[in-house]
Amino acid sequence: MAGITENKDQLFINKPPKMINRVFIFWDHANTFHNLQELSARIDYDLVKLRLGRNYHVVASIMYVGKPSYVFPKKEKFFKALEHIGWLISEKPLKILPSGKLSQEGVDEKMFLDIYDLAKDDAYEKAIIVSGDKVFVEVIRELKKASIEVDVWSFRKSLSRALIWEAGKDHIFFLDDILEEIKLGQKIKKLPIGQGLNY
Repeated sequence: MAGITENKDQLFINKPPKMINRVFIFWDHANTFHNLQELSARIDYDLVKLRLGRNYHVVASIMYVGKPSYVFPKKEKFFKALEHIGWLISEKPLKILPSGKLSQEGVDEKMFLDIYDLAKDDAYEKAIIVSGDKVFVEVIRELKKASIEVDVWSFRKSLSRALIWEAGKDHIFFLDDILEEIKLGQKIKKLPIGQGLNY
């Protein structure tokens, strides 16, 4: 899809009441994918939105993905399913290093810039960053300067100490702790009005 900030006008529809904070979920796919593989865990991304966005108005949930030159049909089907349940997929072509390995470098940069640019456009009062990468330390610092609340969700194994230091322990949460709640096959529980809103 096109860049998130290029289509930001469509993200401001149905503004919530003042008492419900507007939230964006920014999800670093590569950072969580390998952890899920190691745990042989499959999660329900609809439940994830409800759980992470509880008590907030989730304006948008965005998945940042490094796109290889060829995408396997199974992976393509996965991203189509995410779009069907309301996730925005932000793709960035993977860089090929001299060694021949693929690099996710540009993906993190794109996510960083979207977090920063959307904050400047007053798109949200709270950011939920799903990643353990220390590259997001600087953007968290800038959001805090602008009095924007930030929560970081990550697997314990891949969480940078620098992120803990910058976000503060009260704003660090672990996906390991809610795996049973968000695993594939769970039933979505109805929440009271004002909780887990997704537009």
